[in-house]
Amino acid sequence: MRSILALGAFLVVSTFAALPSRGGEPTIAEQLAEFRARIESLERENAELRQSPSPPSGEPPTFAGPALDRATDLELRLAELEAQYAVTGARELPADATCESAGHVIGSDLGMTASWNHGFEVATKSRDFRVHIGGRTQFDVGWFDADSSVQDNLNNPYEDGADFRRARLRVDGTMYDFIEWATEYDFVNAVRIDGVDRAITAPTDLWVTFNDMPLGNVRIGNQKPAIGFEHLVSSRFLPFMERSYNQDTFYGGTFNGFWPGISFFDNYSYDDNGSWNFGVFKPTDNVFSASAQDNDYAVVGRLTKLLWYEGEGKSLFHVGVSGMQQTTVADRTIFRTRDAIRTGLATSWPVPASTGTVAGDDMQWLNGELAAVSGPFTFQAEYLASYLHDAAPLVGNVVQPSVGDVFYHGGYVQLLYFLTDDHNSYDKLTGVFTRVTPQENFFVARDKYDHATGYGSGAWQIGVRYNYLDLNDNNLDGGILHNGTLGLNWFLNPNLKFQFNYMATYRDAPLAGDLGDGWINGWGTRMAIDF
Repeated sequence: MRSILALGAFLVVSTFAALPSRGGEPTIAEQLAEFRARIESLERENAELRQSPSPPSGEPPTFAGPALDRATDLELRLAELEAQYAVTGARELPADATCESAGHVIGSDLGMTASWNHGFEVATKSRDFRVHIGGRTQFDVGWFDADSSVQDNLNNPYEDGADFRRARLRVDGTMYDFIEWATEYDFVNAVRIDGVDRAITAPTDLWVTFNDMPLGNVRIGNQKPAIGFEHLVSSRFLPFMERSYNQDTFYGGTFNGFWPGISFFDNYSYDDNGSWNFGVFKPTDNVFSASAQDNDYAVVGRLTKLLWYEGEGKSLFHVGVSGMQQTTVADRTIFRTRDAIRTGLATSWPVPASTGTVAGDDMQWLNGELAAVSGPFTFQAEYLASYLHDAAPLVGNVVQPSVGDVFYHGGYVQLLYFLTDDHNSYDKLTGVFTRVTPQENFFVARDKYDHATGYGSGAWQIGVRYNYLDLNDNNLDGGILHNGTLGLNWFLNPNLKFQFNYMATYRDAPLAGDLGDGWINGWGTRMAIDF
């Protein structure tokens, strides 16, 4: 409470200290700057007096001249002003202060200028007010070839397709210096209404953050719960077209990865090489972030540490652990995943592994993560263990006898390498990888006749990932998946990239004999732009 009161006092006295006084008289800050300048001038004058010829032998030197008297009077007045400024001023005035550098009153200058900051942005000079307008578009095309035993035993077959994986519009910004906000909507979520697949609009980031509070940074609204490294990496910065199976099975699934709630987060080491995040959320099972179920809650926490960090992130080693305690929505849940490439609406795309809807009152997740960067190399790995308590199958909507607790798990290992002189970027506050900024953008050089004479390279990256999911336990079986994905990324600039993926998935279906088992091959490409 004292910190909150101090913050309020700080803002109030900043305002009064910088306001012009009545009658056009200088403010305290201006008087301080003037007195400091005058004292410095008089001190130089006294120094010159001290260097003048010495008086006759035996007589003590005298420096009680007019300059010293004026300096003494000014110093006394300065002490009075500094004491007054400590009460009414915003902060201690620097020794070289001028009227312009005496401090900034938040909101005193609301004039904005426009610029490009990975999107259109207008901001005040001090950036205490800022508005950014942007979004992202991801256009995917895919071709598939699956064994007949797989195709004949799926909810929907694999088919070649094209779709907009994401189409989001976003407005975010800052107001009054310490308040950040974001509103973002995705226009290509899918629901099935009366048997017809429809694309609908749903919220993603929809929050307000209060920075530098006594409990760290406080975020309220629709947001990603802080569990899992890959889950927290923005879809704008993914090295493969899709995240691992963990995302679709556990972190995102039916609710797009966002929940309404409140979280607290900050760094905890003097060099910001560690981060923590704790949140309380309302679990939902839909993309609208809506729930009216009594007694449903989720508690999520994450702790990360950089064991080393050098060259502004060109070399680093990250470790992290996160966990969650969650009640299920209406005592129901589902574990299922789509594949590593998909080019169709979620409601009609094949699901190679699924438990179907099962009953269970609550569950726990525990996630471990590793990430490392060494120049052009990036290594990343995660493993998640999930425990569902008092699990029971459903026949229709009737709950069958409980089979007890069930254990599902999954993880991945991936390695990426830049063919150009580039490296991944890392955000210490969130503890995840962020935007790749090429050393050289793709460009077209032209001669005086407007003929193309050369091109820039952009950044090129190759990668490989092994991805695993096990949804078999205690006769509530959803299948096992093994997946390998090869990737090639071409970053034309920080805002536009092309991705090319090949995947090979082996499906071990939860059916009698070898029914439903087999290989699935897929080729996909994505054009992704964010601004």
